[in-house]
Amino acid sequence: MSVQPFHLADEWTSPEDERALVAAVAKNPALYWELLDLLPAGAFADAEAAEAWEQLAAAVEAEKTPEAPPWAPAADPRATARAVADKLQRRILAEALERLAAGLYSETPAAELAAVLEEEAARAQAAIRETQAGALTWAADLLGEVLADAEQRRRQREQTGKPTIGISTGLTRLDALLGGFETGLYIMAGGPGVGKTTFALQLAATATREVPVIYVTFENSPANMTLKALAARAGVNTQDVARGFADLNALRKAAEEWRPIGERLAMIEGTGRLTVEQVRALALRAMNKHKAERVLIIVDYLQLWAKAAESLRGMATVRERVEVMGNALRELAVRLNSPVLAIANQNRAVGDYGKGGAAALDSLKESGDLEYMADVALFLTRDDKRHATPPARALTLTVAKNRHGDTGSVNLIFRPDRGRMAEEAAA
Repeated sequence: MSVQPFHLADEWTSPEDERALVAAVAKNPALYWELLDLLPAGAFADAEAAEAWEQLAAAVEAEKTPEAPPWAPAADPRATARAVADKLQRRILAEALERLAAGLYSETPAAELAAVLEEEAARAQAAIRETQAGALTWAADLLGEVLADAEQRRRQREQTGKPTIGISTGLTRLDALLGGFETGLYIMAGGPGVGKTTFALQLAATATREVPVIYVTFENSPANMTLKALAARAGVNTQDVARGFADLNALRKAAEEWRPIGERLAMIEGTGRLTVEQVRALALRAMNKHKAERVLIIVDYLQLWAKAAESLRGMATVRERVEVMGNALRELAVRLNSPVLAIANQNRAVGDYGKGGAAALDSLKESGDLEYMADVALFLTRDDKRHATPPARALTLTVAKNRHGDTGSVNLIFRPDRGRMAEEAAA
């Protein structure tokens, strides 16, 4: 069956409103500063109005008198500006519907189209949120929101007896320092083989009790990551699985127990084509599926994504790519009102390779500003001063920077043979 192509987005334009708005601002340039926050990029769909608005903006910002266009000014410029912005958001929704409608008349199975529908809705939500970003917000307008948040935190502490309102890490001492994972960029660094991925998987499994988790993996395949998590649950060494010596009954039992975690933990295999925008859309899709207000995103690891990202190929140095990627991940956290945990490598000199590692902010590999943009910086290092019976290892998790609270450290015992970390007292 063939169908004539149609453009639903075209229904949501109003050249008359756009031109009337430009005319109103040209007549009274002071309106420009009042309406600027209401008009995101791309708000003007009419080519003549868009060009006239750019010329008007340049003149006003240069403190020159703008040229008046041959259009009648809007009677209520603020209401007209809101209407123009609303039509932009409707065009975004309409474009998503157009793509879905095209799929309906294709040979794509209906089950796949249902998944496409969720993804298109998530992309539309992300795009609409983008149009609302960057507005001027007066602090006085935030007082109600701040007080409501304080009340919520007080109620939670009284009901649970715990001061944590962020997503729990599963470690008592770490939760006390961080208050759980809150909105922001968390950097977790450490040398090779110290157990960063094992720890991140453990944090992911704990977080699924409260929120869906998106795990972006560049070092291991999703299947390999799932095996690591399953083996840790079963207390089985992954090397035994690879060699065919694993206790299959233990693995099957662990698989049934771990299934609820797996249903809330999504793996994304990292490639050079993957963008932060795509991850945001998929995160919104996961939040919608699980009816959650937040999500935990884990990136394993930051430098690999920055080096591989095709969208960053135009940058001269890897250092620039890492800094841009770090900024993008922090913006992702803010947009989703969720935590993003990015694993990072340390450089060999400052990171003190071969001696257990160092919890130094300036040790983050190939970045001069990563330690500044991070809300929290964590360092996982070996602690040879504490005794641990092999194959167990003594580690220290240092909170070197914390915008949400105090800095400090947590003593851990790492069992690489079991893929598990625990606080020393509970090890």
